[in-house]
Amino acid sequence: MEEASVYIHIPYCKQACHYCDFHFSTLRNSEGKVIEQMHSELRAAAPLWRERKMKSLYFGGGTPSVLAPEVLEAFIQQATLLFNWEEHVEITIEANPDDITPERLDQWFRMGINRLSVGLQSFNDHELSIMNRAHNAAHSLQCLKWINESSFSNFTVDLMYGMPGSTLQSWQQQLDILATFHPPHLSCYALTVEEKTALHVKVNQGEIVLPSDEVMVEQFAALRNWASSQGLEHYELSNFAQPGQRSRHNSHYWTGGPYLGIGPGAHSFDGQKRYWNISNNTLYAQGASPTSEELSVRDILNERLMVRLRTAVGFRWSDDLPTGFSSTLLDTLKRDVQAQVNTGNLIHNNDGFFIPPAKWMESDAIIANLFL
Repeated sequence: MEEASVYIHIPYCKQACHYCDFHFSTLRNSEGKVIEQMHSELRAAAPLWRERKMKSLYFGGGTPSVLAPEVLEAFIQQATLLFNWEEHVEITIEANPDDITPERLDQWFRMGINRLSVGLQSFNDHELSIMNRAHNAAHSLQCLKWINESSFSNFTVDLMYGMPGSTLQSWQQQLDILATFHPPHLSCYALTVEEKTALHVKVNQGEIVLPSDEVMVEQFAALRNWASSQGLEHYELSNFAQPGQRSRHNSHYWTGGPYLGIGPGAHSFDGQKRYWNISNNTLYAQGASPTSEELSVRDILNERLMVRLRTAVGFRWSDDLPTGFSSTLLDTLKRDVQAQVNTGNLIHNNDGFFIPPAKWMESDAIIANLFL
């Protein structure tokens, strides 16, 4: 039975982070109707997904931790009844430090959530303020202490490098603080300036100045060295894990597997078609139909190149070529791969090719040169 995953998008936040371009709202007046429609969407999707074995359930957003525990538990209970699940399913909730308390950790764990994704972003109050985060450094330190004292053994922490005003030294200090809590997993992203965000406006106006590319490269190198010293394997461009602690949900995305997305702005992929819901809470609650597109063989191949080459495993000829891929296209791809190998951007292995870790900061450009 083919494996799949379920993603539930919670479209609410306490306040708007200046760098975020995901769909969310700080107004919760329509929450009841939105949640009701999400349950309806789950029920409607179930017959189309029962032939797959669900390996993970992920609450993302937005900020899922702002919801009352009983609302989250109702989703888990319904999804458990509607789908076929693997025996050891991974259930993750994204949580902000200011929403985490010992009582809330206990409630989440008892309802079946077994993995936390904690949106720290920084231990520096100035950086958090610039990004308009709802928590401060004290919240971050306290919540990690509580997590280590809780029933949760599986958690990941989000940190950002390339923050305004940061240096190689200040970034190393962030990592040294994190080391004291021994996280089993780390997701670490370069701050990206997305269009139509408050950060984009402030950078364009010169109000916020970001570190140079050279500093960001140094910070990334320091991150890799630190992770290695902590026993964390660098298994995806932005993700590091202790052995056996990789994210099952995100790893499923990176293999190009099918997934069901529920909620406003959520995306689904059934292996051939992509679907996405309207990014408007009011219209979603009124039952607006999703948009869909049929992916061509080339589309599927390009997407697999994009996700697989962000991983340490890389692209595998035996597993990652889509059904119906022609010999002509294969010849073109192999020629382009060899050209990148000749420049040192790619390395062959027994069953495919991968980007060497030293080149991961250039991965977007390398992958783009392979797109058909």
